[in-house]
Amino acid sequence: MTSDWKETKLVDVCSDIDYGYTESASYEIIGPKFLRITDIQGGIVNWDTVPYCSISDKDFQKFRLVQGDIVVARTGNSTGENYIFSETLDCVFASFMIRFRVNPSIVSPKFVWYIMRSYYWSIYIDAVAIGAAQKGANSKLLGNFTFSYPKISTQEVIVNNL
Repeated sequence: MTSDWKETKLVDVCSDIDYGYTESASYEIIGPKFLRITDIQGGIVNWDTVPYCSISDKDFQKFRLVQGDIVVARTGNSTGENYIFSETLDCVFASFMIRFRVNPSIVSPKFVWYIMRSYYWSIYIDAVAIGAAQKGANSKLLGNFTFSYPKISTQEVIVNNL
């Protein structure tokens, strides 16, 4: 790492951080896809198995995932598990997740996501996830994750090589 890399906290490169939507999942097509913690396995989602949910237009706008959003599991054994949304389908995220909307004028969302798939993220999660019966982390704890990043053009080279 060279001296032109900057150190930051996740919260400082996000334009928005939100908790997910609370609703029951349905396998009937009654609204948008409803991404839950259990749908994310190793950073991958099988969209054929993701259920749907009913949601008002107002809530859909609030909880809608857009390309580049990173969702993170905040409870249970999968605390810290994450996924970067790159789909073009209508989708909202469930309440046991937190969405980090990375500001692409500061950092590449995909660059941040690769860092959040790294050993450093895993160690951080192990250190901050708390709870006797079931571990978990809130948006403040997750947002305090510190990492370094180079200029955008270098981030893109790194992302393309990964």
